[in-house]
Amino acid sequence: MILPDKNIKLEYSLLNCGAIVLDEISEPQTVSLLWDKSKTHETLVNYEKFLLTLDFLYLIGAISIKDGLIVRCRNDSLS
Repeated sequence: MILPDKNIKLEYSLLNCGAIVLDEISEPQTVSLLWDKSKTHETLVNYEKFLLTLDFLYLIGAISIKDGLIVRCRNDSLS
């Protein structure tokens, strides 16, 4: 489910869904606002998949929560 395999196409994996959600986070926002912006993508088939994607992004350090808002984390080691 996280990575594509013979049963899960790339576009339905959490890896791809994470890229879609990260693309929507340009500034800190609430979970409900982020869901409203992200649910137009057909790969995020339901709210449960969206929440799993947020969990995945949090676990890999791509997002964090600050003052109740979802914030995209920066990786300063790449610069």
